[in-house]
Amino acid sequence: MRITAELIPGHITKDLELPEGASGYDLIKTLNLAPDVHILARDDVPIPIDETLRDGDRLRVIAVVSGG
Repeated sequence: MRITAELIPGHITKDLELPEGASGYDLIKTLNLAPDVHILARDDVPIPIDETLRDGDRLRVIAVVSGG
């Protein structure tokens, strides 16, 4: 299935091919990102990392920054 991921910050868009039944976790690992510091959003709504993705999904992959 084809997924479009927009990485934030940076606004880099990547079109990816993932196997049917892939989850948000699979997407993050495919992008070589750390799952514990990224949030996924579909239509501006956060989704759980273990949610199954759908063909044609457009997702934002948002890096979470913390510190003091």
